[in-house]
Amino acid sequence: MGFKLVEVPFPYTVDVDDLKKEAEKYNLKHVLINAPPGNFEAGDRGLAAKILISHANDRFNQSLNTAIKYAKALSSPRINGHSIIHVMAGIVKQYERSTYDIYVKNIRIAAEKFAKEGIECLIEPINNHTIPGYFLRNLGQAAQVLDEVKSPNLKILYDVFHIQQIHGQLSWTISEYASKIGHIQVAQVPKRTEPDTEGEIDYTYIFKLLKQNNPDWIIGCEYINSGEMKEFVEWVHKYGLEF
Repeated sequence: MGFKLVEVPFPYTVDVDDLKKEAEKYNLKHVLINAPPGNFEAGDRGLAAKILISHANDRFNQSLNTAIKYAKALSSPRINGHSIIHVMAGIVKQYERSTYDIYVKNIRIAAEKFAKEGIECLIEPINNHTIPGYFLRNLGQAAQVLDEVKSPNLKILYDVFHIQQIHGQLSWTISEYASKIGHIQVAQVPKRTEPDTEGEIDYTYIFKLLKQNNPDWIIGCEYINSGEMKEFVEWVHKYGLEF
């Protein structure tokens, strides 16, 4: 296909050495993984807003340590020399100040742990249509967390698919939050398919806007293939992007 970089959201069912060998076989570099989100099959979508770290062996702390192990072993260097891990917030029954305080404390701990290992920490607003009850639900909330944590290695994962459904206003939000964004993901709305499929977003415009704001952003393809991948990656050439 010609791609040079790969994201593996949940690599933990595969031995890290096997993942590394496969990446090296195809000359790929890992650029992003998610920290283990809890019991995904049981509906967990992250732990950061659900469990207050109390000691070294709790589930959230273990998930951070596991993610660090994988990130370091995979040597997932970005173009700027950093590895990146996305820490998912989780689903909550209702938004409360106490939950927010737990989340901020946990993200601060994650950012500090990752910084010691040369790893960048990402948090991502996710729309409540796709994941009802997800705690981190808009860019303003994410920016507030960054301002409170005050860690230079904590950034926002800006997924165009989610932000379109949360805010609309893609032009404004990209420009407004550019300094806080660490990574981009793309998919068409509403079916989460390739950027050039029918939908709400004009990606000809969006890709130009992303490049204008930060030409060094890595763009991840977090979408559902419409068919055989070989036939459905031509959009990369269509929009004048590099593999």
